[in-house]
Amino acid sequence: MRKPDVQLIARARRGDIAACLEAGRKYLEGASGFPRHVTVGLEYLQQAESHRAADVQRLIVESMNLYEIASHGRVPTLRQAAHAGRVSAQLKMAVWSSLAAADDADSSRWFRRAAEAGDDTSARVLAQSPEDEAVGTPVERLRALKELPCLGWADLLGLAMDRALMRRDAKLLFRALSLCVEDDGTPDPVLADKVFEALSYVSSLPSETINIDRRAFERLLEDCVSRGNGAAALMLGQALSGVDVGNLHWQALVPMQNFRKASALLMRAADGGHGEAWTRLYEIHSNHNGSVANPSMARFCLEKAAAGGVVSAQRRLGATILRASGTLREVEQGMHWLFLAAQNGDEHAHKLMRTFVLPVRGTEDDAARALIEIHRTSPALAIRLRVARDFGLTKLEAMTVDLPTGMRPWGLVVGRNPFIRQARLSSPRAVPATSLSALEGLRGVVAQITGGSVRGTSSQDFDLRHRALRIRQVLAAHGLEESMFFAKVRSRDLDVLRGGARWARSVKSALDDAMAHEAAPTLRI
Repeated sequence: MRKPDVQLIARARRGDIAACLEAGRKYLEGASGFPRHVTVGLEYLQQAESHRAADVQRLIVESMNLYEIASHGRVPTLRQAAHAGRVSAQLKMAVWSSLAAADDADSSRWFRRAAEAGDDTSARVLAQSPEDEAVGTPVERLRALKELPCLGWADLLGLAMDRALMRRDAKLLFRALSLCVEDDGTPDPVLADKVFEALSYVSSLPSETINIDRRAFERLLEDCVSRGNGAAALMLGQALSGVDVGNLHWQALVPMQNFRKASALLMRAADGGHGEAWTRLYEIHSNHNGSVANPSMARFCLEKAAAGGVVSAQRRLGATILRASGTLREVEQGMHWLFLAAQNGDEHAHKLMRTFVLPVRGTEDDAARALIEIHRTSPALAIRLRVARDFGLTKLEAMTVDLPTGMRPWGLVVGRNPFIRQARLSSPRAVPATSLSALEGLRGVVAQITGGSVRGTSSQDFDLRHRALRIRQVLAAHGLEESMFFAKVRSRDLDVLRGGARWARSVKSALDDAMAHEAAPTLRI
């Protein structure tokens, strides 16, 4: 820095008003060897503002673009200069009002004042978009001014979207969006991020439509994806696969579906931690008529989604395993996933679980009172009757089930029945707990059995004929029907409850509901 400049800075620091103005001008303009530094320039001008307000206004309006004026909180200064008749300030105020005020009257008034003062740009803008035209007048006016160097256009649009998002003003947000997606050149990274943020917000608004160039949206979202934005990959992948993004129709974002591209984007989103992408990947890979159909990949994606805690995926995975099951181990796996989904409030999963539980008669209150009476004389029998009612067991199952080894985190496995010779009919079956009280009751029973507090409860600790006789005697003594505690079912119907294709056919309607595709969730940012 030259010696006169050093002396100028020294005088400005001592409070010399003229020096403050000159130093502020040089920093704002980056002139005479001074680096351009808006913040430092404004600090010097603030020292002189109370003495030379008009000169400060002139320097701010002429040396700073509109984005810099707005971002540094100098819009009031701009408005004062516009009211004072400065034409360049009036034009900038017209643009700012168009982006920051939903009411178009203020911007129209500034355009007219600037035109009347001889500004050719304002006059041309008014001539191209008369006020009696349709709603798009503000956008048309601003579009005609995009090349003006005094605006800082890309940064200005980002600021306008930030303000609109902060105020939750959809009208101004759509106005800024309409203007920022028209450039066919290389996307501006900051602007692309703002567009994604705006679209994420719009997707949460009810019944909103965007009539904007969809190819531009796709290009800007791709730029976000290329810089590692997993949420943008999820949004674009959903749209390209034909799924609405929240309340935003997919055709508002992309001109056509592209499942191969969607699959690649969704995989990036899933790898980036967006678990819902696995669900959509499962849906497009499981579509047998689709261009990317792949059953093995579909199953892999479904398992990833379920393991990631996606409730609908847990339900679908459980249903998928159960309808194809051929072994008890597979049935248990299916029960595990259905139980997790039901624990998270999924009604379809709970409905499927209930199909494995046989019905018993009587009210719960009557059964509870009866069990209290039976427990006084036959505690071991009362325990088995409680479990039999909660899990819909047949009389033979209730008498022979080994509760400690059969208990599971999701319910109960009734082991192979040693008293039935036919292998198919004696096969074990899994019975889920359809309520927390049933599951907690089973755990309590097992704790008592393993702790030895109730004698005679072990499956080896009885004679079957003696147990059957004892049940009849106890129930008769209390005037109770066996149907209050034991389910009655034919052997071939019992076989259906062991899962597999026969079960799937018997519950086809509920299974179809459980496997149905669902709307994609609203994006979170």
